[in-house]
Amino acid sequence: MTEMSIQERRMILFATSMGSFLNPMIATMVILALPAIGLEFGVSARDLGWMSTAFILATAILLVPASRLVDRIGYKKSYIIGALIVGISCLFSIFAPDYATLILLRIVAGVGSAFVMITGLAILTRVYPANKRGMVIGVNTAMVYVGASLGPIIGGFLTEYAGWRSLFLLMIPLLLISALLMAAFLRQEFKNPWKSFDIKGTILYAAAIFCTMYGLSTITDQGSLLLALAGVVLIVIFMWYERKVAEPVLHVDLFFKNKRFARSSYTALLNYGCTYGSVYMVSLYLQSVGALSAVEAGFIIFFQPLIQAVMTPIAGKLSDRFDPRYLVTFGMALSAIGVILLAGLGLTSAVSYIAVTQVFIGLGSALFSAPNTNAIMSAVPQKEYSSASSIVAVMRQLGMILSMAVCMAAISVFVGGLDMLGPDMYPQFVQALQISMIVCSGLAVIGIIFSWFRGNAPAEAAV
Repeated sequence: MTEMSIQERRMILFATSMGSFLNPMIATMVILALPAIGLEFGVSARDLGWMSTAFILATAILLVPASRLVDRIGYKKSYIIGALIVGISCLFSIFAPDYATLILLRIVAGVGSAFVMITGLAILTRVYPANKRGMVIGVNTAMVYVGASLGPIIGGFLTEYAGWRSLFLLMIPLLLISALLMAAFLRQEFKNPWKSFDIKGTILYAAAIFCTMYGLSTITDQGSLLLALAGVVLIVIFMWYERKVAEPVLHVDLFFKNKRFARSSYTALLNYGCTYGSVYMVSLYLQSVGALSAVEAGFIIFFQPLIQAVMTPIAGKLSDRFDPRYLVTFGMALSAIGVILLAGLGLTSAVSYIAVTQVFIGLGSALFSAPNTNAIMSAVPQKEYSSASSIVAVMRQLGMILSMAVCMAAISVFVGGLDMLGPDMYPQFVQALQISMIVCSGLAVIGIIFSWFRGNAPAEAAV
């Protein structure tokens, strides 16, 4: 923990929270702009999915190798570089002449985002004492939900009145402010020097994550399941190889020797696997079976991120006083209840019933996110902060992809595809929703077991 003034710490928290806010905001803003982008460039609805997929894949693939580069470059410089890379990609996106260029720039943004995601959390863990980490992680995590909540509102407004390119224009000054604040108020640099870079391990990791995430995200395509399984095999090979290397790109021994870290990480994967797909399925349900407009459906879904934004800082502060295990386990149980209640939806369910499920999931996610992240970061020594931070992000994204894979597989089996989702297919869609929510809630039950038996909280991780 570094000695600095209260004002300096607060400004660093503000800077990192801006980074946490901007990443999900641009992602959700772009979703609202996809029809306009598709119309301008003549892109099919299926190919428009690459706007999100390319960004997620690039970020996930870079997270682990970037965590090692961050150790060499320094946390402060890496955060600034990452923010500037995202800002430059947004600048060029304004002038993108075609869809292929836009996708390439989303990949570049994913690279910069990986550096921002890793260093933000690692910096906060270094500059705040252990008894304050839960609170600041809670604030930082809450900004993710605020960004995700405001993204659709801002994105819809700007796309309607200023065009989709204005979304990227908005991001540039905000990213610049975040980088300047970090440069001005974090006067000390944090580094963990290493002698060599694990190139073979990096290649293995990149191949494993690409195969797994791409295979899961396109699970309904022919051959995608085999690709995902190949990715899982490569992950096993990667972990075996990393345990033999003197300076691995990822210290996988954390999973074998640190029970609390490992089980907290598995819990994160399963929690996001439980909850992420529910938003997608509820949105489809409300706008098809429920016959609501996109705006009306948005207000119902807004219950979840609103509760998360309000309650997450409180849950983070509580995790400074109590073992996060209790908050996390209770939060996962609430999320599981909310998701299993969604499995009770029928063709004539009341909107108020859906709103109640969103309250359960929102409160459960709020109690889960910051305390679990606090548990992960508190379970490792300072030299592992960047690796732990990258693992938090990887687990979150793998969980999201897993959740969407469950939902898309159910739709493929029972409906055949979203292009077939007419009134005559509503019964089949409801069945797909019910089955996918049952499976997702089952993931949470497994996560509850991992959470409860993660081990006791340490007083403070060794340096």
